Amino acid sequence: MGRWGKLAGQLHDGDNERPPSIEEFLESNHQLFTVIGIFGALSVYLMKFQRSSGEAGTGAVGAILLLFLLTSSVAVRNSYRCTERARKHGEYLLVFGYAVFMYSFVTLVVSVVLVIVGEYATGAESVLGSSFVYALVFVYVPFIFRADIFTEFEGPGIAAGGVRHAPHLGLVGLAGWHAMQWPEGVFQTLELGNTAYSIGFVLGVVGNHFVITACVFGVLWVVDMCVRRVTAA
Repeated sequence: MGRWGKLAGQLHDGDNERPPSIEEFLESNHQLFTVIGIFGALSVYLMKFQRSSGEAGTGAVGAILLLFLLTSSVAVRNSYRCTERARKHGEYLLVFGYAVFMYSFVTLVVSVVLVIVGEYATGAESVLGSSFVYALVFVYVPFIFRADIFTEFEGPGIAAGGVRHAPHLGLVGLAGWHAMQWPEGVFQTLELGNTAYSIGFVLGVVGNHFVITACVFGVLWVVDMCVRRVTAA
């Protein structure tokens, strides 16, 4: 059984456990509720500070509202799971208690979403865009630089060694290509403050690196195969 299968089994087994009492639920989630309260208080403080000072920036408020939204969503999930467990065990009084928690946090989530959309969409968009860029780079770099097709490529030759370092050669090629664009003033027109533009730029860099790496791998693989055939002959 794979890792995801084991995790799914653990979650399924957890649903069959006895539902916790309201006191146990509060005790096990008190740190989460504390964090929600801190983010809520901080968001109110930042909104009041922004309005009193007349600052136009909404990035900080959008960020803290997103954190408040995320932690509240976790509370909704935990409440829903306990509601399901109580329902399966016939603990209907607990079902009502957990339902109060769940829909109270749902109300908070909806309220925060409306506030973000109505007043702080720009700040939230900037945070989400930066988060997407970070996540993309964080996932892509280990994926391409530690891919088995490169690291496990056999052969003592120079071409085979180049195949094992194809991502690094692709990075060098990408850097050289961008260096050629520098005199043309391409980088002077970058609008990294624009969220959509930043995402598109990073997607372009990642896509170009992947294509260059694939080309380097293909060429070196063909060269390595030719060298092996010549050597064998």
